[in-house]
Amino acid sequence: MKCTVIGAGNAGRPVARILNHAGNEVTITDQKKIEEFPDKVQKTLKKMEEEGVELKLGSNAPINFEKGEHVYISPTIPENAPIREFLSSEDTELITNEDVSRKIDHLIDIDIIGVTGTLGKTSTTHTIAEIFETAGYRVWMCSSRMGNLLSEVIVDGIITGKPQENDVAVLELPHGTSRLMSQVHLKVGVLTNIYPEHLDEFDYSMDKYAARKLFIANSSETLVAGVQCSEFLKPLRNDTIFYCLKDANDPVELNVADENCDIPCSVYGCPSNGSITIYKDMPEKSGNTDRVKFMAPFKLMSYYLENAVAAAAAALSYGIPEKSISMGLSHFHGVPGHMEYIGNYKGREVHFDAAFVPQGLINTLNVFSDKELVILMDNPDSTNPRDKDQIGEVLGRYADVMIVSGYNETTKKLDMKAAQEVIDGAEGSKAMKFAVEDMKTAGDLSIKYSKPGDVILHVGPGAITSYEEVKSKMMMGIEEGCKKYE
Repeated sequence: MKCTVIGAGNAGRPVARILNHAGNEVTITDQKKIEEFPDKVQKTLKKMEEEGVELKLGSNAPINFEKGEHVYISPTIPENAPIREFLSSEDTELITNEDVSRKIDHLIDIDIIGVTGTLGKTSTTHTIAEIFETAGYRVWMCSSRMGNLLSEVIVDGIITGKPQENDVAVLELPHGTSRLMSQVHLKVGVLTNIYPEHLDEFDYSMDKYAARKLFIANSSETLVAGVQCSEFLKPLRNDTIFYCLKDANDPVELNVADENCDIPCSVYGCPSNGSITIYKDMPEKSGNTDRVKFMAPFKLMSYYLENAVAAAAAALSYGIPEKSISMGLSHFHGVPGHMEYIGNYKGREVHFDAAFVPQGLINTLNVFSDKELVILMDNPDSTNPRDKDQIGEVLGRYADVMIVSGYNETTKKLDMKAAQEVIDGAEGSKAMKFAVEDMKTAGDLSIKYSKPGDVILHVGPGAITSYEEVKSKMMMGIEEGCKKYE
């Protein structure tokens, strides 16, 4: 059929590609000329043209639709835009996100493990993939480490034949990607947690944001969720497998309520001395209860521990043997940019992390609560404005020195106001505070205002969106600082 996709932005491009791949005659339109898009997007658009998508870019001229033509309108186009009113009077068929999602479901003909939530999606996705690979599966994994726009990464994988080359797909599903995945059947779905984030995209409504995440409750044959999600999930289904992280010194009683809520956890993890013990108490289809306990060497810390329990719960519910799960956890050494240890520089231990949501920052910073801490942060806004006052308040609780860069590593624009807002949020903190123009300067100053025995910690979204660039700039500054301040 003949299809037109209106809007060549982040939502429209993957839709046009998948419709074209499915055998349709596809045109994508946008008022912007191709040279007005970022270089990376220009490459994608040219690739789409090579695949057979017709590009009609840089024109305000009215579009002539054929009778019965199918049209997809990108969700970022305002409801009151003239094109929407025009289409309502035309003899066209609108293509919805659900329509596209059903096509994607048809094209991925292998089992899918889907992971969503506010925090922990990436490391949980990588941990699950490691477990399945250890168990002998060929795994197609998609995570934010592979690109900021995961819907494009997933669509590219479909077009290049990843489902045919692998036994199982392990897909990270951020809230933007979930629009095109809402009708995709998940063999196992994992919901890590739901905290306030991206609320500017949801009319500042936590309910609307949570509803976007909760698509996974309907899409999943088996649903695994962190116990923090219980209040959201109770109205939706009664068979969720909840998981918890428990202190190794506490007595473990399986299938009893977590201390923070009245929902029973079917899977617990207890970390101790470089290992984690997994306790499982899950009902089987036969009606019997399967009780299991096994240990895995696991030297990672902080949020990796809870995400390891999530991965173990997902693998157990899929049917992966305990031995393979234990081996997979022991083989997993973390995700670059997530609690990554860089090394010792003039007696300072340097770590690199991507936390930027307040709860995520707390999880990371608690690891270093007994250390003298120099915190470097890149501009926390990325593509979305965030509560920089709250972020600054959290950093100020833990930091002895705060150095915040105004350079937005995602948009590649300098915004010193954003850096200053983070600093202002820590007004009540005794920490030394600096707003700087880039991560190189931040790295340099981190040596100047620290001493041997201190910890230097990077946090911020740049560790995800521009990992190599941010890390190299920070380290260039640290190395220069080591020479300057001997």
